[in-house]
Amino acid sequence: MKKAVIFDLDNTLYDYDAADKPATKALAEKGSELLGVPVAEFALHYEAAKTAVRARHARRAEAHNRMLFCQHAVELLGKSPLPYALELYETYWDVFLENMEPYDGVMDFMKALKEKGIRIAVCTDMMTRVQYRKLRKMGMAGYIDCIVTSEEARCEKPNAVLFQMTLDKLKVLTQEAVFIGDNRRRDVQGAIWNAILPIWFVADRDYEPEEEIFTVKSYRDPRLSEFFELS
Repeated sequence: MKKAVIFDLDNTLYDYDAADKPATKALAEKGSELLGVPVAEFALHYEAAKTAVRARHARRAEAHNRMLFCQHAVELLGKSPLPYALELYETYWDVFLENMEPYDGVMDFMKALKEKGIRIAVCTDMMTRVQYRKLRKMGMAGYIDCIVTSEEARCEKPNAVLFQMTLDKLKVLTQEAVFIGDNRRRDVQGAIWNAILPIWFVADRDYEPEEEIFTVKSYRDPRLSEFFELS
């Protein structure tokens, strides 16, 4: 019997792009307003800053840090980031959180797992505080027993450290857990490498079917209820 379900967060519990696109647009508009440059020019420098930060902090949580993106974008425009970067950062996340919606059925699925006595964890790349804000915004905090982020683990999936830290917090063995995630390499392959059964959540994204991998498009897929013996 499975005793725990470990979820990835972004693009597994909600649609990341649906929140990121309006947030990025609002950020570029705010950058244009604050710095007196065209929206397209700020957007160009922001993308350059993102690329540079990700290269500098590859395979670490800081590679996702929007505060660093904003800071470096302002620096690339020849300005001091102090008067601008925090406001840009907050603009992005305010709009992002406003546009977040849990995937259909995921809340009911979590509720059914808890009623069955199955523990729930989140194992995710990114900065810890931001991931907490997302889970609170979606109303999921009360269902989740523990969380491990790449900031805490000091590495990113598919590194075994994140998976083992999550199992340790859950107090379960590898064969007692299931990992649900969207990313084929980081989540699915990472789980396999760590002897955890993966479920590949693809939503409406294009993917190459693989017979040996349990794949679902919806949390209302009846095979999930059958697998976990949910009432």
